[in-house]
Amino acid sequence: MNLQTKALYNLLRLNYVSDPSLPCEKWQVEDLRSVSMELLFKRLAKIGIELSSERMHRFADECDSPEELTELLLPDQEDLKQHDEAYLMIFELWRRLFPERQTLSIFCDELDYQISFFEAGELESDEPIQDALANLDEILSENADGGIKPAKIFEKISSYCAHDLMGFIIDYISNLIDAQNQLYASELIEDFAPYAPGLIWFDFLRARVTALTDPVEANRAVNELLKCDEKLSVDLLLEILRFQAGYGEKAVFLGAMKKILPRLETEEDFRELLTLSQEYFRRRDREDLELAIQQLLIQRQNTSGDIHLSDPAIKTFEKLILFNLG
Repeated sequence: MNLQTKALYNLLRLNYVSDPSLPCEKWQVEDLRSVSMELLFKRLAKIGIELSSERMHRFADECDSPEELTELLLPDQEDLKQHDEAYLMIFELWRRLFPERQTLSIFCDELDYQISFFEAGELESDEPIQDALANLDEILSENADGGIKPAKIFEKISSYCAHDLMGFIIDYISNLIDAQNQLYASELIEDFAPYAPGLIWFDFLRARVTALTDPVEANRAVNELLKCDEKLSVDLLLEILRFQAGYGEKAVFLGAMKKILPRLETEEDFRELLTLSQEYFRRRDREDLELAIQQLLIQRQNTSGDIHLSDPAIKTFEKLILFNLG
């Protein structure tokens, strides 16, 4: 999926915040929300675009979006760098001057902004996220009513977001289930599952909701998911094992373990698998197995990168699991 221009620069800024050593220019990663309108107009003037609030309003009357306005003001701009630098400033001015004129790029930029705050734990409440998800559902529904395939609609909207939009929705629903907010979690599952046909993450989330009232049925549902071999990712299997550590039956936990072991690719995933297994045995008062896995974790604490299935630690762990659960 190719990201739209604003989403691309939002992603670059997110990566830069995580790793300031990334090679980039200041304008590419600057948070323009903190720059005054006066300074934005001055910077535009330096690259040959004379604007003011009044002129912006006149020009904007001829356009439906900041992207169209940028093309109107820079019709023959061949310097991509200067074009994008101007676009980012025009975008920010549009966002402030025309709050009533929501475009898809403006909406998704705000969604990215709120997701960043949420993931950093800096939101005082979930209300902005809940409002954004409600608006997203409305946008998706309006387009679906026009006959466009749901998955295509979601893919198009996602191209305006720097974050993995579906991934965030799944994580957010998972957090709701952790907080036992099953009503809202169920509502979001039904709202967004139609836009990810074939994605069994939503089936797993449904099973997790079910587990709050009927663990036996939830285990049955998860066991059915494990039959969808080609759709099982390492991330999903790790979450299934995390769930099984608390709710699972031995046979289901073992089934998930057999699925994930041949799929392991990174040391990080292997350590996560060891940690979840340690938790599983701790909850079942198997101190001997808990300590055996702890020793493997200690041995791997300074290991990183890719992992090979021929690694002796994987073989040792596999034998331990199969001997005690098989």
